[in-house]
Amino acid sequence: MSSLVTFLETALYMIFVQNLVFSGGYGSSEAIRMSAKPKRFVPFSIMITYFSTLTAFVCRLLDNIDAVDSLGLGFHTLIFGAVLVVIFIFTVLLCKILLSPNQKFYSTISIAALNTLVFAVPLINRQAGFSLIQSVGTGIGSGLSFIIALFLINTGLRRLENNTNIPPLFKGTPAVFLYVAMLSIAFAGLSGRSLFA
Repeated sequence: MSSLVTFLETALYMIFVQNLVFSGGYGSSEAIRMSAKPKRFVPFSIMITYFSTLTAFVCRLLDNIDAVDSLGLGFHTLIFGAVLVVIFIFTVLLCKILLSPNQKFYSTISIAALNTLVFAVPLINRQAGFSLIQSVGTGIGSGLSFIIALFLINTGLRRLENNTNIPPLFKGTPAVFLYVAMLSIAFAGLSGRSLFA
């Protein structure tokens, strides 16, 4: 029971307090791009959650090996990158055999797997010293936080398009950046960290 509580605590922490899109900027450019494409929104979010969870799990297992654990940050970055590439190749091959997807699906998988958010999760787990259960919670929570970020950005984009009070020079990209910046400030407030530290 305590493992389940630990898992849920870590997942909720990643979703609300440490939303990596808003607090760290990881995957933010892709979140803005994908939020404008509602048809790719769901598959992309599922793939982000899948890759961040599986990568966090495998990398944490590798960190339990003393020889890997004693390596420096540079080697961990290389190892975690290699794990991500292997998971990506395995996933593409599995999808090719089972689903025979179209080219757009492969594009979605590629962008999701190589997203900075997915790559950041195992490094954050290592730096925080999370257990295997917490690492899985971090992976799932990060994927869900990405979904929340997409939803919030998509909602904001629709409202910004319909807002007639925005001056013409601020319509489009400048308005989106201001909106995302305000969301980032709100999530930074939840984390309890100073913006200027």
